[in-house]
Amino acid sequence: MAPNVLGTNELNENDMLMEELPPEAALDGPPPNMDHLLQRTLGTVREERQQAVRRRGRITALSSTLMVAGVLAGGVWLGQGMGVGGTAGEVLQGTSATGAHMAVQVTDTEGGLRLVATVDGMQDGEACWLVVHTKDGRTFTAGSWRAHEGEVTLAGSAIVRAEDVAGVSVVNHDREPLVTAN
Repeated sequence: MAPNVLGTNELNENDMLMEELPPEAALDGPPPNMDHLLQRTLGTVREERQQAVRRRGRITALSSTLMVAGVLAGGVWLGQGMGVGGTAGEVLQGTSATGAHMAVQVTDTEGGLRLVATVDGMQDGEACWLVVHTKDGRTFTAGSWRAHEGEVTLAGSAIVRAEDVAGVSVVNHDREPLVTAN
């Protein structure tokens, strides 16, 4: 009878092992729709990855656009603050007895006065200063250069309002006026 007892114990152990396993373990091979399930899962993963790539692309494009717009807006703001592209001011003109000519565009800016002077007829090699004269008698040097034959265009500035300007002169080393524009 000993062999019978041993066989029953083995069956009981086998039953205990079967209780621990899930029912899917007793199937022969994979479920019949396994390929379809795998394809659906892989398709979902691919779609989510493509959505993430598109989302990153949109975010990159949007941030680039905003940066370009910010740089452009900052450039316009700085340009306006520095008087660049402002409205053209008054043009003063003058001719001297020696035949020198000068035209000066005077533009009021936030920080003072901007001048663009075109001068012709100075003696070659002459040291010249562009001087702004105010209505109350003050003078401001706006620029300097060494004259040469032909026309010279130069830019300068002074800390004075355009409405206070009485005239602009080119003076020599001895501060004698060579030509004055009013």
